[in-house]
Amino acid sequence: MAKRKPLNQLIPDVKKALIEGMEEATEGITVDLIDRGPYWSGLFAKSWMVVRGQSSIPKYIPRQYPVPWIEGTKPTPKTIAPIIPKNEDLRGYTIGNMTEYSGYAMDLWPTNRGRKGGFAKNATAMPNWFQNYVDAPQGTGMHLRVDMTLNSVFRRY
Repeated sequence: MAKRKPLNQLIPDVKKALIEGMEEATEGITVDLIDRGPYWSGLFAKSWMVVRGQSSIPKYIPRQYPVPWIEGTKPTPKTIAPIIPKNEDLRGYTIGNMTEYSGYAMDLWPTNRGRKGGFAKNATAMPNWFQNYVDAPQGTGMHLRVDMTLNSVFRRY
């Protein structure tokens, strides 16, 4: 039988669980983005940034020239994932990539050469990998990551 708590004790627990759940879901989403995204030299994978609240992520990491055409060895995403800042309130997080070419690497901007929307022979990520993850139907992609994480965290309380 579940342990019953008075309402005045339940509200702080729900808030704590939401804060904890947001942190863990953000970490999981970032690891998923690193894992699903393209990987050549490792610059794009290592350039994900997480900030508290709704904020824009600066685009200050330029493309490497010459562009390395030899695939690098992809490390475990958790080893290169950014640090998730502590979140004492319910402001949430913003996840973004700091490379100036992130829109191309995420197949969001059209290209005339290179990845060609993810269909190039040398592509290291599935076509439209970012949109397919973020806009996936309920129960898959990013929705699944958030649902599983929040369920896991709320079971602890």
